[in-house]
Amino acid sequence: MAFVIIFGPMKSGKSLELISRVAPYEFAHDRVLYVQPIANTRDEGVWSRGGLKVRAVKVESLNDITATFDVIGIDEINMFPPDDVVVINKWLEKGKNVYISGLDLDYKAEMPEICRRILSLKPDEVVFKKAVCDVCRIFDARFTQIIHDGEELLGGIPSIVPEDGTFEYQARCRQCYKRAKI
Repeated sequence: MAFVIIFGPMKSGKSLELISRVAPYEFAHDRVLYVQPIANTRDEGVWSRGGLKVRAVKVESLNDITATFDVIGIDEINMFPPDDVVVINKWLEKGKNVYISGLDLDYKAEMPEICRRILSLKPDEVVFKKAVCDVCRIFDARFTQIIHDGEELLGGIPSIVPEDGTFEYQARCRQCYKRAKI
C-alpha cells in the first residue's frame, strides 16, 4: 500500500507528479481512478501544464465515489471538504493505494483544514514541489499569489476562487510573495 501526498504552489508540477506516480498501476492492470472536485472548473480531467491529461471523475465530496478501485489519484485536495479525510482513512484501512495532490497553502499562506487532517494520517511520503517565481524567475517559489486588477490580494475572498480569468494565479518565492500583516 502507498499513501503519498504531493503539495506545492500553482505551476509546480503537482498534477504531473500525480499522474506519473499513478499511471504505472494502469500498466500493471490495477483498477485506477482519478478524482477531482466539482469546484475545479479549470479542467475536465487531471491536467498538467506539462501536457499530460487523464480522465477524472468530478465529485463534490470523496463520499460520492462509488466506483471500485485499487489505486486512487486525487487532484486539488484543497478544494474538498475537511471531513473527507475520514473517507481517505477508510481506503487506507482497506489497503488501497492513495495518491493526493493539491495546494498546501492558500493565497493567504494558510494550510487548508483538509490538508492538516491528511497529514495527521501520517503519509508514507510528502513531496513538496517548487515552481519558478513569476516575479523574479528564480526556481524557489513555494507560495501562490492571487492577483486581481494588477494588485496582490491579501484577503477578502474565499480560499477557493474560480480560475476563470477573473484572477491571475502566480507562483511566488518567499521574497516576492506579499502577505497580509501577521
